[in-house]
Amino acid sequence: MKRLSLLFLLSLFAFSCPVHAADSSSFDPTKITVQSVSTSSIPVGTVIAWPSASWPSDASNWLECNGQAISSTIYPALVALVGSRVPDYRGIFLRGYGSQVSTHYGTVTHSSGSLGALQGDAIRNMKGRVVANPSRGGSSPSGPFYDSTEGWNNHTDTGSSGTIWFDASRATPTAVEIRPVNRSVRYLIRAK
Repeated sequence: MKRLSLLFLLSLFAFSCPVHAADSSSFDPTKITVQSVSTSSIPVGTVIAWPSASWPSDASNWLECNGQAISSTIYPALVALVGSRVPDYRGIFLRGYGSQVSTHYGTVTHSSGSLGALQGDAIRNMKGRVVANPSRGGSSPSGPFYDSTEGWNNHTDTGSSGTIWFDASRATPTAVEIRPVNRSVRYLIRAK
């Protein structure tokens, strides 16, 4: 009977409280409270993004995710979880495991590699077209293609053509690697 009375009181409390949705119109991040937890409640193997060159106050409990070898004598729980080396997350992005479909730029399936595997970089396909007909006076490239009019006027053979170039920077920002907009952090793993 006491249990039933307690459930009844809890249900009254639950239904009498106003409900607030956490959407963009009602969520106020300035009213969120963050409470620290004891370090013993953070499981071994937890990876955090650390935004500073300094170490957390409990630095002896953490290792940097840089591929270093670890001792099963000193870190038995971590070795049981990840093997004899910590993961090496330098210069890469962590990605949620699994896949989902988005439709913001056409229908695209976003899929991770297998759990823990390093997935290589890639970009979406870039397409363009070149319609070249020197006998009619030129070409009409599009997308990442462009033409060089260098030498077009010097061709007397109607079968000749100018130079068609491909430059991805005409269609997308380029660098020596594929990457999203980012900010650098250090990944640390809970070691003990």
